[in-house]
Amino acid sequence: MTRLAALDLRRGRYVAHSSSLTTDGMWVANGVFDLLDEPADDRELGAAVRRMLDASHAGVPAPDLRGGPSPFAPVLDALGLRSFATYAKGTRHVDIEGDADKVLVSPTRNGGPREGFVGLGEHAVRLTDPDDDELGRTLRAALDRSH
Repeated sequence: MTRLAALDLRRGRYVAHSSSLTTDGMWVANGVFDLLDEPADDRELGAAVRRMLDASHAGVPAPDLRGGPSPFAPVLDALGLRSFATYAKGTRHVDIEGDADKVLVSPTRNGGPREGFVGLGEHAVRLTDPDDDELGRTLRAALDRSH
């Protein structure tokens, strides 16, 4: 089963967060996240993202995106922010996809509130059964490529 997570770097803090697949086929933040202050080492980053991949599931109910809180609200609340647009400003973002022993790490371009985080697939790196150090090094390199 494919699992999704992300790692963001925002104002000196790493935000690792998890997404789950709804019964409607949409990926949404599932409320599981971890905050790490700089300087976090590679092993810590890799372990945090591995926890986020482990928390990613399929078959969750679809949230009410029009009437309910944002699925990303727990992260915003923890950071004292009111909107995702505020969160995204100046944030570097990396997408992580896990499937069995394969992990795909993809940097992004920050397209602002209109475009969101746009994948830079040409810079994606595929790993096979990485340990936390290797995953962390790859995540850090992907964050460096993100802008």
